[in-house]
Amino acid sequence: MAVLKERRAELKQRILTELKRPAPCAQTLRMLKRRKLSLKDELARHEGLLRTLDAMGPQREQRLESA
Repeated sequence: MAVLKERRAELKQRILTELKRPAPCAQTLRMLKRRKLSLKDELARHEGLLRTLDAMGPQREQRLESA
């Protein structure tokens, strides 16, 4: 997840850099923002899975052992 967060931060910086240009490219901004949103969604999915696994606690270990 750290890699995803790092990529998202890099995209944020690229967006800010593009916005500082005298004539920012709308197409580039749109692409960067879509990628950033995609990473945000992916992070949310991973965090949700981790919360689910944490909530299962000992049950998870029992299920893994019996599988």
